[in-house]
Amino acid sequence: MRTYILYGFGIAICISGVAYLAADHVKYLSEAGKLACLILTVGMFALFGNYLEEISW
Repeated sequence: MRTYILYGFGIAICISGVAYLAADHVKYLSEAGKLACLILTVGMFALFGNYLEEISW
């Protein structure tokens, strides 16, 4: 159980880091670039969600 809490904490830290970097650099992108980044981010988290679902976490 303790391991899962640590994994969850690590995942939350990673997500917050990605969000911080995205917020910092998104002001330099065009509208098409922002859309592409949004699509890639959603795809990344969807694949990650499917992975967690497969391992029953």
